[in-house]
Amino acid sequence: MRRVLLCLILCAQSASTAAAASELAIFHTASFGGSRSVSLSLAEGGPARDRAFDFDVVITLSEFDGDGTVLYRDGGRHQASVRCIAPAMVRINSADYVIDLSTRPGTDWKHDLWAALCTAPVS
Repeated sequence: MRRVLLCLILCAQSASTAAAASELAIFHTASFGGSRSVSLSLAEGGPARDRAFDFDVVITLSEFDGDGTVLYRDGGRHQASVRCIAPAMVRINSADYVIDLSTRPGTDWKHDLWAALCTAPVS
């Protein structure tokens, strides 16, 4: 069911490919001095190829000024895999990061990625 939810989120987002980076499925934002922020967004995703994980996703990075104007869009395609069940985990390249489920939202981008995919309400 979560995989269907991810597909719905990403398919809806893909339907507006001309959309600005601020309209992507943002899962984490970090603010910096001078009213600048960096947002991490889900650009693509689907079922994981590795059966130990639930999702394979592509993450994009964008920098915004205080008015929401895009200052920079990273052209890279940052791939990650996410496992929802214990031990909750995010894999980036070949490094596995165990997710501390007690972490407050907004503190760690890997936790926020896991939460966006694994704790979304399912009807």
